[in-house]
Amino acid sequence: MNIHTRYALIAIVLLAFFLRFYRVTQIPPALSWDEVSIGYNAYSILKTARDEHGKVLPVAAFAAYGDYKPPIPIYLTVPFVALLGLGELSVRLPSVLLGTLTVVMAFFLVRELRLVKLKHLPLLATLILAISPWHIQLSRAGFEANIAVFFMVLGVWSVLSVERNYRFLLGCWVPFVLAMYTFNSARYVAPLLALGLFVFVLRHAKIHKRELIAGIAIAVFLLLPIVPHIVSREARLRFEEVNIFTDLSVVTTSNERIALDRAAWWSKMFHNRRVGYARSYLIHFFDHFQPWFLFVRGDGNPKFSIQDVGQLYFVEGPLLVIGIFWLFFKYPRVAWLLVYWVVVSIIPAATARETPHALRIENSLPVWQIIAGAGILVLIYEKKKHIFGRLIIMGVVCLYVFQFGYYWHNYYTHYPVEFSRDWQFGYKEAVTYIKTTGDRYDTIVISESIGRPYMYVLFYERYDPDAFRKTVDGSFDAAGFYNVYGFGKYRFTRQGVGDYPGRVLYVLPADHVPKNAHIYQNIRLLNGESTLVMFDV
Repeated sequence: MNIHTRYALIAIVLLAFFLRFYRVTQIPPALSWDEVSIGYNAYSILKTARDEHGKVLPVAAFAAYGDYKPPIPIYLTVPFVALLGLGELSVRLPSVLLGTLTVVMAFFLVRELRLVKLKHLPLLATLILAISPWHIQLSRAGFEANIAVFFMVLGVWSVLSVERNYRFLLGCWVPFVLAMYTFNSARYVAPLLALGLFVFVLRHAKIHKRELIAGIAIAVFLLLPIVPHIVSREARLRFEEVNIFTDLSVVTTSNERIALDRAAWWSKMFHNRRVGYARSYLIHFFDHFQPWFLFVRGDGNPKFSIQDVGQLYFVEGPLLVIGIFWLFFKYPRVAWLLVYWVVVSIIPAATARETPHALRIENSLPVWQIIAGAGILVLIYEKKKHIFGRLIIMGVVCLYVFQFGYYWHNYYTHYPVEFSRDWQFGYKEAVTYIKTTGDRYDTIVISESIGRPYMYVLFYERYDPDAFRKTVDGSFDAAGFYNVYGFGKYRFTRQGVGDYPGRVLYVLPADHVPKNAHIYQNIRLLNGESTLVMFDV
């Protein structure tokens, strides 16, 4: 790496860190319920070496809300909680740092692709990832998927590095295992991606069988603790809740059409429920390639997109077409790897009912940016000698600058105001008020209308984990989710005013406030709408 490349890389990494770290405690405007769960379980591990349910140092998963969170994001958060205390920064900083490191690893990964005709691609792909709205958005909150992407990129780089040093065979599979301990979707993407990458090490595997076998043995050994959980009833419950194959409407439609056709043999073939599920799967798979999702609006969930910028910039659409065709023509082996990477990233996500889903396919980063970068360089190398070509290149640069500026402005100015409700805004403000006045009340009743308030109380009060476990009134429901009805003086409800002992402070939505209430605080979203009202009667 020459000195100019080194300085350029440092500048890009500093830019990436700034975009992911600047005002990260304020934007997004509140911690999501998953973030406070990660933070409090890290706090509980730090203080008691147990999770919120009392299990000692979980290895395969943290039960949490009954969603069984992967362990690595929580353990990564522990040292930050120890150093910074329990708060927004300690929960989000691991994602910020590993998101920035993913940008760094993207540079080294592209170098290992050895695209000698695109010598500037490592820096360019790194820059595109640094300013990617998809990656910025998911790096600024405590998303498990964002941490898994780092391990995935590290794993691909490690496997490709076997070409220059066969000793990488000893540890190149370990990052994929770590990804499986980090995000649920990665438990399926990581082994598929690792399997596909095996062709890149075949030549060395035949020569260095001892290192290959040792490396696989290490990976299998590290996988052993998680296998019982992956095949457990709890994991199946979670899968059945979100996957398309438990959608009975497909079966109903199949039966109705066969009945209308009087059970003809050809009808049983055409309208077989398996055909219906296969069709549904393909629809969900190709949902992720919708231009509206990729280039215009992005994910429909405001946590994953600002809603008027795609997961990619729209200028990248034609660049992706140019880049992938050129790569197939010049470097087909690399092109197939990149396409395979995207496909296996979508395979598990397509089984879910909610598609397209930016979080579940974040594993496909930074492939899009690599291909788009190749498209830019092809334009530069092929067209720079012609005035029309130079105009096209200038247009691409201007569009990138405009779209990035548009995203940056809207994300930092309008996004928090327009979507604070989607980030469970209001619970922190309620707990902050309770900390100053709660001693005057015998019972505090908080609405579950915007999330899981019990975890916000634990998080912002830094509630003693042992005290919580001793007094909690909670249970797992039939769907496998954990519901907390109360602990200490707190009660949680989906109803309005009820019969509770002693003097009661209510924290309920405005439509549950009776006429005779004494209102102490009306908590408003950043757009001015009321979200929670604090009162007694």
